[in-house]
Amino acid sequence: MTKTVVNALRSMAVLLCIAAVCTGVLAVCNMYFPKYTPKLDGATAALVNSICDTGVDDGTAHADGYIVMLDESEFGANIADHNKLNKNGKAEILAVYGQPKGINAGAYVIESQSDGRDGKIVVLVAYKDGTVTGATVKKQGESYWNKLPSGLFESLQGASGNVDLNGEFGKTGATVSLSAIERAVNMSNAFALEYNLAIREAISERSKGAAHD
Repeated sequence: MTKTVVNALRSMAVLLCIAAVCTGVLAVCNMYFPKYTPKLDGATAALVNSICDTGVDDGTAHADGYIVMLDESEFGANIADHNKLNKNGKAEILAVYGQPKGINAGAYVIESQSDGRDGKIVVLVAYKDGTVTGATVKKQGESYWNKLPSGLFESLQGASGNVDLNGEFGKTGATVSLSAIERAVNMSNAFALEYNLAIREAISERSKGAAHD
């Protein structure tokens, strides 16, 4: 066996070891840090209620159907396919929550995410009559989060298309985080424009059931 062959076999062995280690690390990460899955729990309902008021307290809104999580089939969408088709936007739609009853009946909230500096930033954006009425962050772990402007989410109210947060706020010291929020909001706005009528019709159907509860 020539020296060249021996070196090649050694290189292959090293690569196989690296691949095995990487596979093991990924398996451990998936075990202890599972992929984030959106759900309508009490904490989510409270956030939705904070940006799109139902007129009742958080617990009642969650327990009594003032806030619901819509199934994508209810408004004729395939969220996974939508995200694949719009992957250049570097953001993803995760879920849609509707309000079948309450003082903002017919409004809805879209949950979206994009990569920040230190992980995914998950954003909730509320819509009524086709425009943003409120927004907040559901999940983040950014190192420079406190450098973002305090009025960031208030500035989104009334938006219905692309927003340019970097252009609006300039240098903040948290450019990567701000860009992630901008991408998530823009993806959410685009989804809202595309499915606005269908989502509102789905909420209307839910409201018929809520009226008999």
